[in-house]
Amino acid sequence: MSEIPVYLALIESASLKGVERRRRYLFEHGPHELGWSYANILDVGGRLLRQIAGRGFFRLFLYVPRGDSGSVSFRTRITGLTTYRKPVIFNDPVERKRYLVHSRMMISAIEPLERPMSIDSFRSADRRKPDARHLKLGFLFVVDPEP
Repeated sequence: MSEIPVYLALIESASLKGVERRRRYLFEHGPHELGWSYANILDVGGRLLRQIAGRGFFRLFLYVPRGDSGSVSFRTRITGLTTYRKPVIFNDPVERKRYLVHSRMMISAIEPLERPMSIDSFRSADRRKPDARHLKLGFLFVVDPEP
C-alpha cells in the first residue's frame, strides 16, 4: 500500500483587481517576490520550507470577497520563502509600495480555479474551521486539496 503525502497550503484574501495586476506582472516580467505582513506564517515557516525542498513549491489559494460572500478563485505557486521574526521593509515590485513584512514569497504562477471553491470546502491543518472572518488575522492553514 502506498501512502499519499499530505501537503500544506495557505489561503489569503485578495482583491480581484490586485490579482489581475499581479498576473499581468508575472506574464510581463516573470517570477517575483510577494510580501506578507501576517506573523502567523512563522508558525509554519519550517514546514513550508521543507515542502519547497521536497516538492518544489507550496500553494497559496486566494479568497476573493464579493460583498457578504466570496470564494477561493485562484491558486498561486510559491517556490521560495523567507520569514522574519521582526518585520522588515519590503519593496513590492507590482504595487510599487514599501511596507513591513514577516515573509517574502517567490511567486511563479497565478491560475484561476476551474471551479471556485468555498472556504469551508477546505480541510483545516490547524484545527480551526476555515472561515473567511479569520483571514483578517492572517493566513488560513489548510491541507492542499490538489495532488
